Amino acid sequence: MDQAIVVFGDLNLDTSVSIGQFPLHVGDTLFSFDGISDEIGGAAANVAVGLTALGHQVHFGSVVGQDRMAELVLQLAQAKGLATNCIRPDWPITSRTVVLIDADGNRQCINDPKAVHRYRYPEATLPALFAQSQWVYCSTQNWCRYVAQAAREAGRKVIVDVQALIDIDEYHRDFLQAASIVILSTEQLAMHSHEFMRRLWQQFEVEIVVATHGNHGATLGVRTTNIIEYEPAFELGPVVDKTGAGDAFCAGFIAGLASDLAPRQALSFGQYVAARKIAVKGATNGFPERTHVWQALAQLPK
Repeated sequence: MDQAIVVFGDLNLDTSVSIGQFPLHVGDTLFSFDGISDEIGGAAANVAVGLTALGHQVHFGSVVGQDRMAELVLQLAQAKGLATNCIRPDWPITSRTVVLIDADGNRQCINDPKAVHRYRYPEATLPALFAQSQWVYCSTQNWCRYVAQAAREAGRKVIVDVQALIDIDEYHRDFLQAASIVILSTEQLAMHSHEFMRRLWQQFEVEIVVATHGNHGATLGVRTTNIIEYEPAFELGPVVDKTGAGDAFCAGFIAGLASDLAPRQALSFGQYVAARKIAVKGATNGFPERTHVWQALAQLPK
């Protein structure tokens, strides 16, 4: 049974710029013909769009500014199928990101999060939002910190994507304490992913941990079975843009779990979605249809 999902967190205007290669050549003017585009972005927004594309109902809680850029962001969000009734225009200026993308799909993001450290989403509105689903994805921006804990106290399964974590630190501790499911990148991890998973199980009530290894695949740990297993990544063709690859994986993995897949099946689902998404420019573009994912995974060797 497909389940609705609450997604809570950041929403930006992403301006993507295609360049030849890194490091960027310094000069007065660089030309990028048909290489500059605007889309919505931010980890939570990327996950929300991905889940919507995969056929799930999404309730998206976020915040924008009171400027003209916010009008564009809301229009782009609606064009992606997102409901905007829980996106609050509480900031003076909408946050934005510039993404430089080279010919191999590598990217560098320059993010201006605006009022992110001073904001608090109104707590009185949270119960109605949480009532929409048993699943709550929460990004790890500072203003989302208490939202993750409130979702856990409301009895929801909280999913946090801590991405480039080095070790258990004070900034992320609140999110880890609230989480039922943790997704992280091993890019900067200070220890082997297996060791880190076991440390999370010792210190927190986390049920499932997924450690992604970029184009090398991902490792899944399930607390109830004490099983940790690795799966290689899918190689589905040329890489155009790696922006949002981790968010695409999150969307696919969550979509799998919310469709009653076992964690191991959801891992494959998420990896396939991410591999398809990076063949298209833009963090919120390139998500495959759910039926396509089912068909592709059904054809894999048993």
